[in-house]
Amino acid sequence: MLIDSYGRKIDYLRISVTDRCNLRCRYCMPACGIINRPHHELLSFEEIITTAKAAAKAGIENIRLTGGEPLVRKGLDSLINSLNRIDGIRDISLTTNGILLRKHAAELKKAGLKRLNISLDSLKQDRYNWITRGGDLAGVLEAVKEASILEFSLIKINVLLLDETSRLEIPDFLRLTIENSFHVRFLEFMPISPFYKMEKFISGREVLKAAKRFCDVEEADIYGNGPAKVYKFKNALGTFGIISPITDKFCASCNRLRLSSDGFLKPCLHSEKRVNLRADLRRGVSEEGLIRLIKSAVDMKPKEHFLDKNVTKSLECSMCQIGG
Repeated sequence: MLIDSYGRKIDYLRISVTDRCNLRCRYCMPACGIINRPHHELLSFEEIITTAKAAAKAGIENIRLTGGEPLVRKGLDSLINSLNRIDGIRDISLTTNGILLRKHAAELKKAGLKRLNISLDSLKQDRYNWITRGGDLAGVLEAVKEASILEFSLIKINVLLLDETSRLEIPDFLRLTIENSFHVRFLEFMPISPFYKMEKFISGREVLKAAKRFCDVEEADIYGNGPAKVYKFKNALGTFGIISPITDKFCASCNRLRLSSDGFLKPCLHSEKRVNLRADLRRGVSEEGLIRLIKSAVDMKPKEHFLDKNVTKSLECSMCQIGG
């Protein structure tokens, strides 16, 4: 079991499989994109599997695959199939922008993927196109329907609260949860990008107020590894959740580590501390040695972040390289 210096059980590993993405979302990347890591700097699937096996022996039980956009990396279903065979790993999920999901959903489900998080920041084509710089909203919505037909155990839709227009769309996203078994998650926008503007900040509390004006609300609970406070409307098929890293800091219950696409293990998204696993993997580190490195990252985990101090700080590398 992995226990950090503050008594938190660490059982969740987010793995970025690529820093490449087929969108250029304004809050994540510049219009020209980023300078991608050379392929030889990215972890191979074999290196990811080796790391996951050691992590499972150390106490990791849940894995989420992220990017960039993970579905731009070929053969992702084979990686999922291998991860699904690791003793101790009980849940594998995927975060995606949904652009390529319809094409790959069936093979992912067959490989053992259990849950999906689909990033969808607007239900209006012009707004979605502006945020993503060219994304196909209709294709993403079709992918959501396809995933529902395939009966993934959980489908979450992640909505980033960016600005006033996001506020106006809150009711539209809430309606999705009434007649669909979707689980919408509203996320406060964190000050880690030049796109962030303090005066445009929308708190999670505003979502709950809007929901209570909309219909009767009750607390709910679903399986998952996230920090959302979950609610539902009476007799609704789905739920909505609120993730508030700024106004309702949840660091005291944080249970995660992040493995970047180039092989650095980060104990906290907002910390510059990290452990270089890639170098040791390519030197042939033993499983015991790898477990020690993982435990050293856990020991570095800070008590909490300081983003609530109204200080805008860009991360030392792009979110698509860290894995969100």
